Amino acid sequence: MLFSPCAHAADKFNVILDWFVDTNHAALFAAQYCGDYAAQGLDVSILPPADPDSPPRLVAAGQADLAVSYQTQLNMMDDHGLGLVRVATLVNRPLNTVMALGDSGIKTMEDLKGRKIGVSVGGVEEALLGAMLKSHHLSLDDVTVVKVNFQMLPALMSHQLDAAIGAYSNYEVIEAQQMGRAPIVFTPQTNGVPLYDELILVASHNKLGDPRLKRFLTALKQGAACLAAHPDSVWADLVKDHPEMDTALNKAAWAATLPLLAPDPAALDAKRYMAFQDFLAHEGIIGTALPISQFAVQLEP
Repeated sequence: MLFSPCAHAADKFNVILDWFVDTNHAALFAAQYCGDYAAQGLDVSILPPADPDSPPRLVAAGQADLAVSYQTQLNMMDDHGLGLVRVATLVNRPLNTVMALGDSGIKTMEDLKGRKIGVSVGGVEEALLGAMLKSHHLSLDDVTVVKVNFQMLPALMSHQLDAAIGAYSNYEVIEAQQMGRAPIVFTPQTNGVPLYDELILVASHNKLGDPRLKRFLTALKQGAACLAAHPDSVWADLVKDHPEMDTALNKAAWAATLPLLAPDPAALDAKRYMAFQDFLAHEGIIGTALPISQFAVQLEP
């Protein structure tokens, strides 16, 4: 551990992850290992969910303080009445890609015509794929969309799919490279999709006045700075607490992820968020556009 937390009573605060612990959560754990939560009088629990669909709903129901989620899903959740607000960003650029393997014969987006394309999350991923195809004068009608959940790499390797959206640049793409499969990668932001944050933290709108929240955000920013200064020490603490992370893939993912992390997690690019909401509305994914204050805020310390 880099620093020893102060031994005094602290306010409990819970963060529910989007799924199992991975390198995208680095700043959350850095703030813990560097003693930043303790310095703000917080006892923070970072918890993986039993069900990856549950974290935002737990926050909306008041059963957790924050949840790790995705900007691509934020407006959809609020369109369904969850009343969630982005308060911080962990990864401030897209990780999602459309990926094919080197032996697929796919070299360009135009080569996707007539192919089977896997999606792991319906709705928004299909909208992303549709926009990417549209930028190359294709549409979803030109491909066969197949739901594969999160088993895209085995499906690609067995030729059940020709390509898949949902392969992250800092994980599945690296895994394919390590297996010698020469991945072909197309990113949303260079193929017709507005730039967006990948991983965010969401709070319930009616909890924005909770004084613990600003203290948490202060600690998270300090943790991000500590991570930038001491990445090897934070990694050592992480694999000590989570030995399942100690693999060649995760170590490579760690190195690839660190440059993608938001240096100031609370900072908000309002224009980016409004542009992405406009994109979702245009694609028919959401029915109602909201004022920025209803779904994304920057809380001042």
